Amino acid sequence: MQLLKEDISEEFVEGMVDKVISRLTDKLEQLDISLDFIASLLSDTDAVSIGGQQRAIGRMYNTRAAAERRPKDT
Repeated sequence: MQLLKEDISEEFVEGMVDKVISRLTDKLEQLDISLDFIASLLSDTDAVSIGGQQRAIGRMYNTRAAAERRPKDT
């Protein structure tokens, strides 16, 4: 499909931008879910818990939780 300059309106561009943003958002959500599963394997926590805690208190949840479980050097 070849577009002519006359066919490209502001509404067309806005529609295309909205479509791209929507697709990127969907992919980022899929990636986030995948990373939650990887984090759950590495931290011995279930992925649902990680996702819920991140939504509740922020993305640094897993980092804090892992640091608390690490043995302290004495």
